[in-house]
Amino acid sequence: MKNFRVTGIQARLLVLIALVVMFSLTTPYFFGVSNLTNIIVNASVVGVIACPMTLLLVARQIDISVGSAVALSAAVFVVMSEKQSLIIGLVSGLAAALFVSALNVAAIVYLRVESIIVTLAGLIAFRGLAKVVLDGRSVTINGWDYIGEHRINAFGLLKVPVPVVIFMVMLLIFYFIMRATKYGSNMYAIGANPESARLSGIKLEVQVAKAFALMGLAVFIATTMTVSMTGIASPTSGQNLEFLALTAVILGGVGLGGGRGNVLGTCLAVLILAVVDNALVLRGVQSFWQEVARGSLLMLAVIFDQLSRKRDKTVRMGI
Repeated sequence: MKNFRVTGIQARLLVLIALVVMFSLTTPYFFGVSNLTNIIVNASVVGVIACPMTLLLVARQIDISVGSAVALSAAVFVVMSEKQSLIIGLVSGLAAALFVSALNVAAIVYLRVESIIVTLAGLIAFRGLAKVVLDGRSVTINGWDYIGEHRINAFGLLKVPVPVVIFMVMLLIFYFIMRATKYGSNMYAIGANPESARLSGIKLEVQVAKAFALMGLAVFIATTMTVSMTGIASPTSGQNLEFLALTAVILGGVGLGGGRGNVLGTCLAVLILAVVDNALVLRGVQSFWQEVARGSLLMLAVIFDQLSRKRDKTVRMGI
C-alpha cells in the first residue's frame, strides 16, 4: 500500500466521475441519456482543437488564434457556399484555415517571433477578417446538417452523434502520433530541452511547422462541425474556443514549460469543463458567472502546474 500512487489520468477520471455523481444528485435533469449526450457533443468541438493544442504546448508552443481562425474559415466556407457551391465552399474554408496556419508558421518558425505574440495578433486580425467577409452579419447555410443532425450506429448497440465520433477519431490519431511515432518523441524532446533537442539532430523548425499545419486541419474540422451544428457562420463563431481548449490542455496535465502531458488527460479535462458548464446552465446560473468559472479553472490549472513543477524540481535536487 505504501507504493500506491494515483496517476494524473486516474485523478482526472476520479474528478470527472465525482462531478457527474454530485451534479446527478443535486441538479435536476442532469443525469439522463439526452443531457449526457449533449454534454459530450458540446465538448467535441473544443476537444478537436485541444488535441493539436496539446501537441503544440508539449513543444512549448501555443496558438490562441484558433477561435478567430474558426470564425474566418466558417465565414469563407458559408459565403462561398452561398455564392458558388457547397464543394467550393468547403475547399475555400479549408484554404482559409491553412492560410492562417501558414501565416503562423512564417512568423513563428522563420521570423522567430514568439508564438503567443503572433497568435495574439491573429486572435484580433482573423476575427476582423471574418467580420469583413460576413459584412458584420450572420449567414445561414443549407445542405450542411449531417454532422449536427445524424448519428452513427455503433455495433448495433447505440447511436453515437457524428461530432462525438469525430472527436474520438481525433483523440486516437493524436494519441498515436504522440505516443507511437518518432515525431511525437521529438516534440517531447523539444519541450523538455530545445537546445539539447537541436544538438541531437532534431530540426525544431520543421517539427513545429508540422504541428501548426495539423492545427490548421483541426481548425477546418472544427469549422465544419460548428457550422453544421449551428447552421450559420457569424462574427462570433468560435468565440472563446482558444481559451476553452487551452484551459483543457493545462487542466489535463500539459505543463506550460512543455515536455510532458498527453491527450488522454486533455480529453478528460475537456469533459470536466463540459460537465461544469452544463450543470451551471441547468441550475440557471447567469452566463457571465460561467465565464468566471472558466477563468477560475484556467487560473487554478496554471497555479497547480507551477506548484507541480516546483515540487518535481525539489525532488530532483533531493531536497
